[in-house]
Amino acid sequence: MRYLGAVLGAAGLIGEVEAGSARVSALVGAVKSYSYMDEAPLQEVDVNEGLESTLAVLAYKLDGVEITREYDQRLPRITAYGGELNQAWTQILDNAVDAARSGRGPEERGSVKLRTTCERDGVLVEVSDDGPGIPEALRGRIFEPFFTTKGVGEGTGLGLDLSYRVVVGRHGGDIRVESRPGETRFQVRLPLAVEAPGDAAGGAAEGAVEAR
Repeated sequence: MRYLGAVLGAAGLIGEVEAGSARVSALVGAVKSYSYMDEAPLQEVDVNEGLESTLAVLAYKLDGVEITREYDQRLPRITAYGGELNQAWTQILDNAVDAARSGRGPEERGSVKLRTTCERDGVLVEVSDDGPGIPEALRGRIFEPFFTTKGVGEGTGLGLDLSYRVVVGRHGGDIRVESRPGETRFQVRLPLAVEAPGDAAGGAAEGAVEAR
């Protein structure tokens, strides 16, 4: 009996080690996908996959929040700065999760919804939460650097500023917010392709030559 117990105990330990190894391997894979490690900065990006890898990286803070996905499986790949785009998703999702938790007891669950869809000349990503909403007087300031609606010590006010710079400045996209009590929705529109810096410089040089 002792021998049988030892065998069963060892088998259980091996199972736990294998499960732990699988979790670590999955996390490493998610981090590599999230950061686009070993890949060029500008590349073809699967937006749905980027959102999923971001959720995997943020898994530690998703307890108590229900995540709903409505991904358009026909979504085309876009040419983008994948690592930077995932940083923008991180900031937007982090804010949505915090909002969904706001004002709720330990047994209450908030919800965050992710939706992607095709548009004529790009893709649309929506991140919604069922938190208290953003007061109308503050909505026009949420993308300002160092502005935050969170309590002292809870936010730097740089997350949504970073998202704005990545989406609008780096990708020529658009980011906006709609909010009311019980629902806040961030809408991010991205073009299908971002012009590489070298291409832009080349185009400018050609234009200068033609203008002479």
